Amino acid sequence: MKPQNLPALTWDETDQKASIGPGQSRPIPGVETEMYRLTVKPVDGQRMRVLLPAESADRAVLYAENRWPGAIVSDAERVK
Repeated sequence: MKPQNLPALTWDETDQKASIGPGQSRPIPGVETEMYRLTVKPVDGQRMRVLLPAESADRAVLYAENRWPGAIVSDAERVK
């Protein structure tokens, strides 16, 4: 599938449980990051593999949990 045809990885910005913004669901601009691969299984959705920039593996998991509250998030593995 071509990148422009892939489904968007979206989250519900109106979800009161979600924490969206710099330092909560993504790194603060200007901070040194690395890419991490995680598996996310939202409560009412299909499992998906995502790549997130983060300062550490723990922060990558935190960002995913804040984007998709209640989702099952796997341990992050650094992408080389």
